[in-house]
Amino acid sequence: MFKRVFILILAALFAAVPGCVKDPAKRSWSDPVSFEGEAHSVQVMFVNAGKADAAIVAVDGNIWLIDTGTKESFPQLFGALKTMAADVIDGVILTHGHSDHMGGLKPISEAFTVKRVLFPSLLNDRVKVENEVLSLGLAGEYARAGDRIEIADGVFFDVLGPTAQDADDDNDNSLVIKLAVNGRSFLFTGDMQFNEDGRILASGADVSCDVLKVPNHGNPDALSEAFAKAANPLIAVISTDTAVDTDSANELVLRKLASAEKLLTQDHPLGILVSVGKNGVIYLSYPTLPKPAQGAEITAASKRDQFFTVSNTAGVDIDVSGWVVYSTRGYEVFTFPDGAVLKAGGTLTVACKKSSVAADYIWDEKKAFAENKEDFAVLLDKNGCEVARRISE
Repeated sequence: MFKRVFILILAALFAAVPGCVKDPAKRSWSDPVSFEGEAHSVQVMFVNAGKADAAIVAVDGNIWLIDTGTKESFPQLFGALKTMAADVIDGVILTHGHSDHMGGLKPISEAFTVKRVLFPSLLNDRVKVENEVLSLGLAGEYARAGDRIEIADGVFFDVLGPTAQDADDDNDNSLVIKLAVNGRSFLFTGDMQFNEDGRILASGADVSCDVLKVPNHGNPDALSEAFAKAANPLIAVISTDTAVDTDSANELVLRKLASAEKLLTQDHPLGILVSVGKNGVIYLSYPTLPKPAQGAEITAASKRDQFFTVSNTAGVDIDVSGWVVYSTRGYEVFTFPDGAVLKAGGTLTVACKKSSVAADYIWDEKKAFAENKEDFAVLLDKNGCEVARRISE
């Protein structure tokens, strides 16, 4: 008995010693937090886009896309957007002009209505990015350090960088933006490297965050010790495919983020969904696509005559509104319009503008299938699930 009381007294004494008390300011992503202002509905999906970047931000039903991956990652991004209930994209933010960050802009703009596109004014290849945006009929805008981009009522992206133009590498001209909502913060960093992160720190910008999109796929030059310490994230997400980029998710970077929960997009089929409750609690989940719709096949695809035909093999009508067909070479996209129905036992034929084939719908492309290379037509249902594919002949 005496021994037990003595141990309790010792425990009480040590608890009173500074440094032995649990730090009341210690953060946890699973604990509620207090904040001023109204609460919002918040979800951020870090898409498994392979060795590429794409993140979907949904606040109160407003959908924003930060980078668009490569054109080859279009199916993944389409499925992720549909999982987030996206029909219209309120804004696309291109952190810079490299193909693994903006290569998917064309197919995404063909599959969805895109209201705005923003990109940094300090890019070395700014003209190329401008021309690509204009060629797609989209409205392009510059974003600069110090700007606030309103994405929902009272919710903003704050632009922290670039603070100066780097003449050597557009990675270090990446847009770096911060989202603060429901008492939590997200930091999106594009392909920022040491030069830019040093300039941002020198500017005095607050880079502290709860969730960090680790810059430049977690390559060795992605994150300085000083920036990692200043950011001090609870959760660090690396967008990569380490089988392709063997330097990504590098141990040097992981060690700098020792206290964070580290997640790789490649480890989850569709990606990583971070939700913030109205009390500031952060929830992690890993969505998957539902089973694909049944009863539709691509029964013809022609690179000579530039058309495809979808046939109904089910015994009932199929509403194909919002379904898409894309080509695997150029990633041209056709979207079936609202009200499109594939009748039981029937067919729907879609032909390009210059095709001589009689068609139910016209694909607004001169040609969609590569004439001299292997190319497939792929049918996705309204949820982004692959229903069928056929080689173009």
